[in-house]
Amino acid sequence: MLVGSPISFPRAAFLGQGFGEGFLSTPPIVSIVVPTFNRVERLRTCLGAIRQNCGCCCEMIVVDGGSEDGAREWLADQPDVRLILEPEREGAVRAFNKGFRAATAEYVMWLNDDAELIPGSVPAAIEMIERPDLSDVGMVAFYHNWRSERNVLDRVEHDGETFELCHVRGYPYANFGLLRRTLLERVGFADERFYFFGFDPDLSLKIQIDEGLKVIGCRRAIVRHEEHHDDRKVSDLAVGGADNEKLFAKWNLPEPGCYPDPAPAYVEMLERRGLM
Repeated sequence: MLVGSPISFPRAAFLGQGFGEGFLSTPPIVSIVVPTFNRVERLRTCLGAIRQNCGCCCEMIVVDGGSEDGAREWLADQPDVRLILEPEREGAVRAFNKGFRAATAEYVMWLNDDAELIPGSVPAAIEMIERPDLSDVGMVAFYHNWRSERNVLDRVEHDGETFELCHVRGYPYANFGLLRRTLLERVGFADERFYFFGFDPDLSLKIQIDEGLKVIGCRRAIVRHEEHHDDRKVSDLAVGGADNEKLFAKWNLPEPGCYPDPAPAYVEMLERRGLM
Protein backbone atom coordinates (compact mmCIF):
# COMPACT_ATOMS: atom_id res chain seq x y z
CA MET A 1 0.00 0.00 0.00
CA LEU A 2 0.96 3.65 -0.33
CA VAL A 3 0.93 5.94 2.68
CA GLY A 4 1.94 9.56 3.00
CA SER A 5 2.04 12.10 0.21
CA PRO A 6 4.77 14.05 -1.58
CA ILE A 7 5.70 17.54 -0.44
CA SER A 8 7.47 19.69 -2.97
CA PHE A 9 8.39 23.15 -4.22
CA PRO A 10 7.37 25.16 -7.28
CA ARG A 11 9.54 24.85 -10.36
CA ALA A 12 10.05 28.62 -10.35
CA ALA A 13 11.95 28.16 -7.09
CA PHE A 14 14.02 25.35 -8.58
CA LEU A 15 17.49 26.27 -7.33
CA GLY A 16 18.54 26.61 -3.72
CA GLN A 17 15.41 25.17 -2.16
CA GLY A 18 15.30 22.37 0.39
CA PHE A 19 12.70 20.57 2.45
CA GLY A 20 13.55 22.63 5.51
CA GLU A 21 12.37 25.90 3.96
CA GLY A 22 8.67 25.12 3.90
CA PHE A 23 6.19 22.87 2.09
CA LEU A 24 4.06 23.80 -0.90
CA SER A 25 1.50 21.65 -2.69
CA THR A 26 2.85 21.78 -6.23
CA PRO A 27 3.78 18.96 -8.59
CA PRO A 28 7.30 17.59 -8.01
CA ILE A 29 9.95 17.88 -10.71
CA VAL A 30 11.68 14.62 -9.81
CA SER A 31 10.64 11.41 -8.09
CA ILE A 32 13.47 9.77 -6.13
CA VAL A 33 12.98 6.04 -5.49
CA VAL A 34 14.79 4.38 -2.57
CA PRO A 35 14.30 0.68 -1.71
CA THR A 36 15.25 -0.33 1.83
CA PHE A 37 15.41 -3.32 4.12
CA ASN A 38 16.63 -3.33 7.74
CA ARG A 39 18.86 -0.27 7.38
CA VAL A 40 16.97 2.38 9.29
CA GLU A 41 20.04 4.43 10.30
CA ARG A 42 21.47 4.53 6.79
CA LEU A 43 18.03 5.29 5.42
CA ARG A 44 17.75 8.27 7.80
CA THR A 45 21.04 9.58 6.42
CA CYS A 46 19.98 8.98 2.81
CA LEU A 47 16.64 10.78 3.15
CA GLY A 48 18.21 13.54 5.22
CA ALA A 49 20.68 14.20 2.41
CA ILE A 50 17.82 14.35 -0.11
CA ARG A 51 15.97 16.86 2.06
CA GLN A 52 19.07 18.96 2.55
CA ASN A 53 20.72 18.68 -0.86
CA CYS A 54 18.14 17.91 -3.56
CA GLY A 55 17.64 21.59 -4.41
CA CYS A 56 14.38 21.14 -6.33
CA CYS A 57 10.77 20.03 -5.97
CA CYS A 58 10.89 16.30 -5.37
CA GLU A 59 8.88 13.41 -4.02
CA MET A 60 10.65 10.71 -2.05
CA ILE A 61 9.28 7.22 -2.65
CA VAL A 62 10.57 4.56 -0.26
CA VAL A 63 9.85 0.88 -0.85
CA ASP A 64 10.31 -1.16 2.32
CA GLY A 65 10.84 -4.89 1.92
CA GLY A 66 9.59 -5.95 5.35
CA SER A 67 12.07 -4.25 7.68
CA GLU A 68 12.09 -5.37 11.32
CA ASP A 69 14.56 -2.80 12.67
CA GLY A 70 12.13 0.06 13.25
CA ALA A 71 12.35 1.45 9.72
CA ARG A 72 8.64 1.03 9.02
CA GLU A 73 7.62 2.76 12.22
CA TRP A 74 10.04 5.63 11.56
CA LEU A 75 8.91 5.97 7.94
CA ALA A 76 5.26 6.10 8.96
CA ASP A 77 6.08 9.32 10.84
CA GLN A 78 7.72 11.00 7.82
CA PRO A 79 4.99 13.12 6.15
CA ASP A 80 7.16 13.91 3.12
CA VAL A 81 7.71 10.24 2.22
CA ARG A 82 5.47 8.16 -0.02
CA LEU A 83 5.82 4.72 1.51
CA ILE A 84 5.25 1.46 -0.32
CA LEU A 85 5.15 -1.53 2.02
CA GLU A 86 6.03 -4.98 0.71
CA PRO A 87 4.69 -7.89 2.78
CA GLU A 88 8.05 -9.56 2.22
CA ARG A 89 11.29 -8.73 0.46
CA GLU A 90 11.06 -9.45 -3.28
CA GLY A 91 14.45 -8.14 -4.36
CA ALA A 92 15.77 -4.70 -5.20
CA VAL A 93 14.69 -4.68 -8.85
CA ARG A 94 11.02 -5.34 -8.11
CA ALA A 95 11.21 -2.78 -5.32
CA PHE A 96 12.63 -0.18 -7.71
CA ASN A 97 9.85 -0.94 -10.19
CA LYS A 98 7.15 -0.47 -7.57
CA GLY A 99 8.59 2.94 -6.86
CA PHE A 100 9.03 3.76 -10.54
CA ARG A 101 5.42 2.88 -11.31
CA ALA A 102 4.21 5.03 -8.41
CA ALA A 103 6.26 8.05 -9.52
CA THR A 104 4.35 11.15 -10.59
CA ALA A 105 7.10 13.63 -11.48
CA GLU A 106 8.42 14.52 -14.91
CA TYR A 107 11.79 12.99 -14.04
CA VAL A 108 12.64 9.82 -12.12
CA MET A 109 15.88 8.84 -10.43
CA TRP A 110 16.96 6.21 -7.95
CA LEU A 111 19.24 5.86 -4.95
CA ASN A 112 20.30 3.02 -2.69
CA ASP A 113 19.56 3.38 1.02
CA ASP A 114 23.29 3.74 1.74
CA ALA A 115 23.80 6.58 -0.75
CA GLU A 116 23.89 10.35 -0.28
CA LEU A 117 23.23 13.13 -2.76
CA ILE A 118 25.90 15.80 -3.07
CA PRO A 119 24.44 19.37 -3.06
CA GLY A 120 23.52 20.72 -6.49
CA SER A 121 23.61 17.32 -8.20
CA VAL A 122 19.93 16.98 -9.11
CA PRO A 123 19.56 20.53 -10.51
CA ALA A 124 22.74 19.98 -12.55
CA ALA A 125 21.41 16.72 -13.98
CA ILE A 126 18.04 18.26 -14.89
CA GLU A 127 19.70 21.34 -16.37
CA MET A 128 21.78 19.03 -18.56
CA ILE A 129 18.95 16.82 -19.80
CA GLU A 130 16.85 19.90 -20.61
CA ARG A 131 19.52 21.54 -22.77
CA PRO A 132 18.12 21.84 -26.33
CA ASP A 133 21.46 20.80 -27.83
CA LEU A 134 21.36 17.56 -25.79
CA SER A 135 18.00 16.33 -27.02
CA ASP A 136 19.62 12.99 -27.90
CA VAL A 137 20.39 12.28 -24.23
CA GLY A 138 17.97 9.74 -22.76
CA MET A 139 19.47 9.43 -19.30
CA VAL A 140 21.93 11.43 -17.22
CA ALA A 141 24.28 9.34 -15.09
CA PHE A 142 25.54 10.47 -11.70
CA TYR A 143 29.19 9.98 -10.81
CA HIS A 144 29.74 7.83 -7.72
CA ASN A 145 32.65 6.46 -5.69
CA TRP A 146 33.51 3.20 -7.41
CA ARG A 147 36.66 2.09 -5.52
CA SER A 148 38.03 0.21 -8.53
CA GLU A 149 39.98 0.90 -11.70
CA ARG A 150 37.89 -1.58 -13.69
CA ASN A 151 35.36 -0.26 -16.19
CA VAL A 152 36.03 3.41 -15.37
CA LEU A 153 34.93 5.70 -18.18
CA ASP A 154 35.52 9.08 -16.55
CA ARG A 155 36.49 10.46 -13.14
CA VAL A 156 35.88 13.72 -11.26
CA GLU A 157 37.13 15.04 -7.93
CA HIS A 158 34.97 16.65 -5.26
CA ASP A 159 36.15 17.74 -1.81
CA GLY A 160 39.25 15.57 -2.04
CA GLU A 161 37.36 12.43 -3.12
CA THR A 162 37.19 10.86 -6.55
CA PHE A 163 33.92 9.79 -8.16
CA GLU A 164 33.60 7.67 -11.26
CA LEU A 165 31.36 6.98 -14.22
CA CYS A 166 31.50 3.38 -15.41
CA HIS A 167 30.94 1.53 -18.66
CA VAL A 168 29.73 -1.95 -19.50
CA ARG A 169 31.79 -3.34 -22.40
CA GLY A 170 32.24 0.17 -23.79
CA TYR A 171 28.72 1.48 -23.19
CA PRO A 172 28.27 4.19 -20.53
CA TYR A 173 25.91 3.17 -17.78
CA ALA A 174 24.29 4.79 -14.79
CA ASN A 175 24.69 3.20 -11.38
CA PHE A 176 22.44 6.11 -10.39
CA GLY A 177 20.58 7.89 -13.16
CA LEU A 178 17.91 10.46 -13.97
CA LEU A 179 15.54 10.17 -16.94
CA ARG A 180 12.11 11.25 -18.06
CA ARG A 181 9.28 9.19 -16.64
CA THR A 182 7.80 8.84 -20.13
CA LEU A 183 11.01 7.19 -21.37
CA LEU A 184 11.16 4.89 -18.36
CA GLU A 185 7.59 3.80 -19.08
CA ARG A 186 8.36 3.33 -22.78
CA VAL A 187 11.25 0.94 -22.12
CA GLY A 188 9.16 -1.10 -19.68
CA PHE A 189 10.80 0.00 -16.42
CA ALA A 190 13.50 -2.27 -14.94
CA ASP A 191 13.76 -5.83 -16.25
CA GLU A 192 12.53 -8.08 -13.45
CA ARG A 193 14.54 -11.02 -14.70
CA PHE A 194 17.21 -9.40 -12.54
CA TYR A 195 16.84 -9.72 -8.78
CA PHE A 196 19.32 -7.49 -6.95
CA PHE A 197 21.84 -6.32 -9.55
CA GLY A 198 22.12 -5.74 -13.28
CA PHE A 199 19.04 -3.61 -13.85
CA ASP A 200 21.04 -0.36 -14.08
CA PRO A 201 23.43 -1.40 -16.88
CA ASP A 202 20.51 -3.17 -18.53
CA LEU A 203 18.38 0.00 -18.43
CA SER A 204 21.33 1.98 -19.81
CA LEU A 205 21.72 -0.51 -22.65
CA LYS A 206 18.00 -0.43 -23.47
CA ILE A 207 18.12 3.34 -23.76
CA GLN A 208 21.20 3.30 -25.99
CA ILE A 209 20.64 0.20 -28.13
CA ASP A 210 16.86 -0.08 -28.30
CA GLU A 211 15.94 3.62 -28.15
CA GLY A 212 18.95 5.10 -29.96
CA LEU A 213 19.52 7.67 -27.22
CA LYS A 214 22.63 8.47 -25.22
CA VAL A 215 23.56 7.92 -21.60
CA ILE A 216 25.98 10.65 -20.52
CA GLY A 217 27.34 11.48 -17.10
CA CYS A 218 26.93 14.94 -15.61
CA ARG A 219 30.23 15.89 -14.02
CA ARG A 220 28.42 18.13 -11.51
CA ALA A 221 26.00 15.37 -10.45
CA ILE A 222 27.55 13.20 -7.73
CA VAL A 223 26.35 10.50 -5.34
CA ARG A 224 28.42 9.33 -2.40
CA HIS A 225 27.71 5.60 -2.15
CA GLU A 226 28.83 3.83 0.99
CA GLU A 227 28.04 0.38 -0.48
CA HIS A 228 27.81 -1.00 3.02
CA HIS A 229 28.63 -4.72 3.17
CA ASP A 230 26.46 -5.90 6.05
CA ASP A 231 25.11 -9.45 6.37
CA ARG A 232 22.25 -8.59 4.05
CA LYS A 233 24.56 -7.33 1.31
CA VAL A 234 26.90 -10.30 1.62
CA SER A 235 24.01 -12.74 1.33
CA ASP A 236 22.88 -10.97 -1.85
CA LEU A 237 26.23 -11.31 -3.63
CA ALA A 238 25.67 -14.87 -4.87
CA VAL A 239 22.43 -13.79 -6.53
CA GLY A 240 24.32 -10.82 -7.93
CA GLY A 241 26.64 -13.15 -9.80
CA ALA A 242 23.65 -14.80 -11.45
CA ASP A 243 22.27 -11.37 -12.34
CA ASN A 244 25.52 -10.51 -14.12
CA GLU A 245 25.32 -13.73 -16.12
CA LYS A 246 21.78 -12.82 -17.18
CA LEU A 247 22.97 -9.40 -18.31
CA PHE A 248 25.63 -10.74 -20.64
CA ALA A 249 23.36 -13.50 -21.91
CA LYS A 250 20.75 -10.90 -22.84
CA TRP A 251 23.00 -8.49 -24.74
CA ASN A 252 25.38 -9.30 -27.57
CA LEU A 253 28.27 -7.30 -26.15
CA PRO A 254 31.95 -7.59 -27.12
CA GLU A 255 34.13 -9.83 -25.01
CA PRO A 256 36.48 -8.21 -22.47
CA GLY A 257 39.59 -6.87 -24.18
CA CYS A 258 38.01 -7.04 -27.64
CA TYR A 259 37.16 -3.36 -27.90
CA PRO A 260 39.22 -0.16 -27.64
CA ASP A 261 39.40 1.78 -24.40
CA PRO A 262 36.21 3.90 -24.57
CA ALA A 263 37.49 6.60 -22.18
CA PRO A 264 39.43 8.83 -24.64
CA ALA A 265 36.52 9.01 -27.10
CA TYR A 266 34.10 9.65 -24.26
CA VAL A 267 36.12 12.55 -22.86
CA GLU A 268 36.55 13.99 -26.36
CA MET A 269 32.75 13.86 -26.76
CA LEU A 270 32.28 15.70 -23.46
CA GLU A 271 34.67 18.43 -24.58
CA ARG A 272 33.04 18.73 -28.00
CA ARG A 273 29.59 19.13 -26.46
CA GLY A 274 30.63 21.56 -23.74
CA LEU A 275 30.17 19.13 -20.86
CA MET A 276 33.61 19.24 -19.23
